[in-house]
Formats: sequence, C-alpha cells, structure tokens
Amino acid sequence: MKLRSFLVFMALTVVLCAFAQDFPKYGNPLDIPIYLSATFGEIRPNHIHAGLDIKTQGVEGKKVYAVADGYISRIGVSPYGYGNVLYITHYDGYTSVYAHLQRFSGEIARYVKQYQYKHKKFASQIYPEKGKFPIKKGDLIAYSGNSGGSGGPHLHFEIRHTVSEKPVNPMYFGYRIDDDVRPLIQGVSVYPLGDEAILEGGIKPMYFSVTGGERGRYSLKDRNVVHANGEIAFGICTYDQVGTSTNKNGPYLYELFLDDELAFQVEADSFSYSEPRYVNSLLDYRHYKQKKSSYVRTETDPFNKLQMIEKRNGTVTVAEGDTVNVVFKIADYKGNTSRIGFKLVGVAPVEVERPLRRRSEYFVTADGSMNSDITIEQFNVSMEKGTLFRDEWIQTGQRDEKGCCSRIYRFGTEEMTTFKKFTVRIRPEEKWATDSRMFIANIDKNGKVSSLGGKLKNGCVETTTHTMGEYTIKIDSVAPKISTSNFKDGQNVSALKSLRFKISDDMTGIETYDIYLDDVWVLGQYDAKNALLYYEFDEKMKKGTNNVKVVVTDGVGNKKTLKARVVY
Repeated sequence: MKLRSFLVFMALTVVLCAFAQDFPKYGNPLDIPIYLSATFGEIRPNHIHAGLDIKTQGVEGKKVYAVADGYISRIGVSPYGYGNVLYITHYDGYTSVYAHLQRFSGEIARYVKQYQYKHKKFASQIYPEKGKFPIKKGDLIAYSGNSGGSGGPHLHFEIRHTVSEKPVNPMYFGYRIDDDVRPLIQGVSVYPLGDEAILEGGIKPMYFSVTGGERGRYSLKDRNVVHANGEIAFGICTYDQVGTSTNKNGPYLYELFLDDELAFQVEADSFSYSEPRYVNSLLDYRHYKQKKSSYVRTETDPFNKLQMIEKRNGTVTVAEGDTVNVVFKIADYKGNTSRIGFKLVGVAPVEVERPLRRRSEYFVTADGSMNSDITIEQFNVSMEKGTLFRDEWIQTGQRDEKGCCSRIYRFGTEEMTTFKKFTVRIRPEEKWATDSRMFIANIDKNGKVSSLGGKLKNGCVETTTHTMGEYTIKIDSVAPKISTSNFKDGQNVSALKSLRFKISDDMTGIETYDIYLDDVWVLGQYDAKNALLYYEFDEKMKKGTNNVKVVVTDGVGNKKTLKARVVY
C-alpha cells in the first residue's frame, strides 16, 4: 500500500514537472507575498474559476505590475464581472489578465478617461493599437481593487493562450507557494442510473458522511460497504486549502479508481471560455440547489464537452455477487493527496415502485430530435441541439395569479439547468398586447419574482434564458430610484472629491445612467454591487454654481431624473 501511494505521488509529480518545462517563468504581479483566496479551475455553479485570486492584505490600492514584456491589447471597464481589467499580450504566445482593479496607472488611466468622454459611456471595452502601450516586465500598470463583481479586495490574475484565448493554470508559469495541506474530503455520493438500477434497496441517490482525515485517509462513516444493482455512478464533495490560507479552494486533480483502474479524472489545466456552464453537468446540480453543497459527479453526460475531464468512464455496472473497490484520490497542485475508499457490492435486483410519468411531462432529448419545441396554450419554449446536457423528463403546467399579464407557465424546475440558453415566448392578455413595459418574469419556489427581460415580437414577449421553472408576463411601471449620498441640494462641495448618488431599480434593473453638469455630459462611474453612481471632480466642475442632473433608466425604459445645484 505504501509503495502504491508513493508511485501515485511520483506520477503526479512527473505530470506537474512536465507541464512546468513547457511554460515561461513570469514575475509576481504584486510586490507582496502570494496568498490565494481562489485557485485555477475551481468548479463552481455556472462557471469555472479562470485564474488565481491573490489576496491584497484586505485593502485596495496595492501596486500591480506586468509579469512579462508585451503590450496592452485590451482594457475593460464594467460595473459587473471583471470590473476594471487589463490584458497584456506577451511575445511568447500568452496573455496575462489583471482584474477587479481599483484604477489604472498614469497614461493608461488618462487614455481610458478620454475614450469614455469621447463615447459618453462608462462601461467600455477598448482595444488599443499594438504600439500604443508597450510594456516591460515589472512596469506599474494599475492598482488592486474590488471593482465589478468582486466580493472583496483582491487581484484576479489570469494567463491565457493568446490565439485560442483559453485560460491556463498560472501555476505552470513558475509561481511557488508553500503548501503542505492535503485536500479535505467532506462527503461521498452514490447514484443509481437508468430505469433498472437500485441502491440500498431504493432508487434515490445517497449521500454519505465521512470520517478520518489523518494523513489524508478517509472512510465512510459507520460503513465500508454500499449495496447496489445495475449501473452506478459516484460523487465527491471536497475542497483544498493552499498553505496557511483558510479559504476553501478547488483541488487540482480529481481521480476515481474502480478496482485499481483509473476510470474518471478531472484536471485543472486549461479550458475554453465557451465551456464554463458544462460544470453544471459535472456537478450534482440538483443537490447543490437544495443543500448548497457541491458534489463532483463521475457520470459524464453525453453533451458535456468540458476539456478538463480527462477520463470519462466514471460509472460501473454491478450484478449480484460482484464486488468493486471504489477509491477517490484528490490532489492539489503541490501533490498533497487525500483518498477515500469503500466497496460496492452487487445484490439481487428487487422490484421497486418507480414514479409514474404524468401527461404534463415531456421527454426532451438533448440532440434536439424530440420535443425541442413545445407549445402550451399561449406559451412556447424552443431549444436547439445541445441545450440540455442529457435527455430529460421535463414537467410543464399552467395556473392563474392576479397581477400578471398572462397565465403562469411551468417548464421544468429551478433545480434543473442547461448549457445553452433557450427561447421562451408568452402571448400577453389582449389588454396588454402593445405595452412596451412588459417583461418575462421568473417566479421561484418561494414566490420571488425576478426579471428575465424580453421584447415584444410577433405578438409575444420573447426572451432567452438558462433559467427553468415558472414564467409569466409582468409590467414594470416603476421608475428607478435616485438619491444624493454625500451632499445636499445647494451645498458647497469644494471640500469633497466627488458627487455620489444611490441608484436602484427593483424589477428590470438599471439599464443606463448619465450625469450632466450644466447640461454637459460628465463621466459617471457605476458601482453596481453597492448601488452607487459617482462623479469624480475634474475640469468639468467649474468654480461657482453648477447645475447637476442625473438621468437613470431601467430595462423597459422607465426614466427617473434628479436635479440639484452645488457650489464649488
């Protein structure tokens, strides 16, 4: 057993060393020690983490440096996602990415502001000419922050193949982080598949607690044998901690061995930006939605094309009298490994009452050959090939409720998910037929209403979405809200550095936001997660009295205007 563990460790080490020899060595993007709050390839609902999240000691404003020679090929500004972000194309075939920045440095910041004023918009994607911003390794390019969708101060750092734009694990580029902590295993799941399989006399998945952990050795709590018949798949709930960081990160390597043969493997090496939603197929998505714990499944759905899945044979068929040794091995990038094993024992098949299919359920095939277009009264759903990960029985239905512009229609449940967006169309009641304020709303199991957007087309409100569950048409008749945050009407603001406004919309969301001084457009910066719009004083703010106007519209065109005067 010790020899086998040593050989596994050596094999992993050889793999990592082989990768390391193929990549250039890059510099540190910060001048502080690297501690991680997230690792590359973390498997999260709806996406894969594409880089390293480097801690910035809990503050913003740390200097960010270029990791290698190159040129700035792209600059992004957004109230969502990566926020303020820089892309540097290097001469070795890779591009480095620096996201959630507080601000850009020097000439870069001035260039971005000029672009925003020229185009009169805050959110921008800018592609400078190749010679505009040549960069040397170690050049100061920006300051770390918390912009966009960030949940706290840090630097999100990526490396991508320049041509394919595929993100690559940055650890291959020479970064060294002290780490002797093994991944932690929290649970194991077992799934009966198809119409015949049984598991411990039933047909439902089972989730087992684990015990142990000393030297990375775990076992199922209170048992070592699982009884089954038919085709069976497995799952594991696990996370890794990098060195002294206490964050729950994703492991580098997932492996499943069946009778000592490698059957399933996921490796956090590289993936395509067209792939992230495949992780919802890799995850036990239904269990995640119900319990908020993430199990990686070893059954690979037919339409799951995630490249990080290196081996896809993670199921086994057991008959009465069979015994299969099941072993999970989980490793981090440094080769620290944990494992858990148990026996799957085949038992005689038994008759089990299985759920009856209702007439309101449709069997929808992932290849688009059956029920890819479904119409129920004034409701229609259409899916193209590859929208689903696998063939699914999908529940439908309809009901009435006051306050809606149509009936409420069901297509699936919120515990289901898709790879591609599908189209939802609903025909409104006649009295609302031409109202431009209509949108398609999703109603979750708790009755919460959220907007999926939508436009009137051929007499129906139409939108595309990944969200399954209940839909109806609603009217958004309420304009956004605006209020001043750090000043009052008529105030002398010469002691301030900016004018700040709180803006919000409780239904279709903020669509546009503009600030004017004496009817001249000025740059309003939008911090969506804090519902904050602000103008940092520049040459547009004149001495004396300035008339301020803020105009905000929502997703269906409702407009709100705030006017004030300030003295500067």
